[in-house]
Parts: sequence; structure tokens; C-alpha cells
Amino acid sequence: MENPAISFEKVTGEPGRIIVASLAPGSQLTDSILEVCRQEGSETGIILSFIGTVNELYLRNPRDTTVLPVTDEAEFSLQVDTMVLKRQMEILTVQGNVTTFEGELFLNLHGLFSEAGGIVHGGHIFRATIWSQGELFIQEIKKAGVTRQRDHEVTGLPQFQLHQLN
Repeated sequence: MENPAISFEKVTGEPGRIIVASLAPGSQLTDSILEVCRQEGSETGIILSFIGTVNELYLRNPRDTTVLPVTDEAEFSLQVDTMVLKRQMEILTVQGNVTTFEGELFLNLHGLFSEAGGIVHGGHIFRATIWSQGELFIQEIKKAGVTRQRDHEVTGLPQFQLHQLN
């Protein structure tokens, strides 16, 4: 008997290379991850680990008034809450994935960051600037194609399109 509350698609993949990179002070976190993937020819992967420090951070979270479909998720749009933090912070964790959207690499990152006193901030990472270092481990995924296509009807967001590869 099917449960109507459970609905999903899936493909299976295999682990590919693990790519390790060190981001220097002043590097832009999201742009640097995308450039590492471009240089390595990696279009599908997961962020295994990313730690270090930042001194400027732009995070996104839904507003309590946000409804679907989201038609503008850009920084400072009226449908999302953009938090800008300009202070040194530890990167507690960053997780996410690398896919493609409209023929370009697409990075979806979420993270937790702590400032002095242990105050923690989190959300979708628009961008961030590395303060002292950034330590990145990316795991490629082979045999599972993951692209994105905008869902105009329900969410308004770029959603997974899954393809089993040989």
C-alpha cells in the first residue's frame, strides 16, 4: 500500500574523486568552490566538509511571510530575508551540493557560523569572504546525473532533475 505523504524520485550513483582545496584569505567562498569544480571538470558532487573562518557573510532564510512559488530569491528581495554579517566568524559547518542549472554549474550551500560569544547564525549561503582560511573537501558523484530545472508551478525554485547514467 502506497503512502501518499511519501513522494520522491531517485537514482543511484557511485563515489568519484575526493577533491581537496585550500581557500586563501580574501577568497570568495562560493565562487572559489565553483572554480575548483570547473578546473576539475566536476558537475555533480557533495560538499563533504568545509571549515575555516569568514569575515563577511550573506545568508538567506525564508521570511515568515514567504509563500510558494518564490519568484525572487535574490539577495535583498522582498520574498527572502537576507542577513549580512561583517565580523570574524568560525565556519562550524557548510554542506551542500554542486549540480548544473541552465547549462552552468550551480552551487546550493547552507551553513552554520559562530561569532564571538558563541552566537550561531545559519541559512543558505549567498556569498562569504574567507578571513584566515577555508578547507574544502568535495566528493564527486558518478553514474547519477543531477541537473536542475526551475519549477514555475509549485516552488518557483530550481529543482532536481535526476538521470541515471552508465
